[in-house]
Amino acid sequence: MKKLTLLAAVIFSLSSCVVYESHTVTGNPIGTKKGVSRVGVFSKDKDFTMATTAKKAKIEKIGSVDTKLTICVFPFYKTIVTGE
Repeated sequence: MKKLTLLAAVIFSLSSCVVYESHTVTGNPIGTKKGVSRVGVFSKDKDFTMATTAKKAKIEKIGSVDTKLTICVFPFYKTIVTGE
């Protein structure tokens, strides 16, 4: 029984889960500018919001937003904003 529990724990810790969502949030065109924010467990800057990502990339008109959550022992978040 202990070996089965240990095997299950190893398989669970090595597996990952990815949730990916793509949104067209406005009627604006996709555009040529692209901003990316990544946040992990050990990141200092924990702000990965759509508004902050667009501001960092100097995007004034947001065309689309993609969000990705990857869980492989620890969660990692990624936000991609495109626009003009």
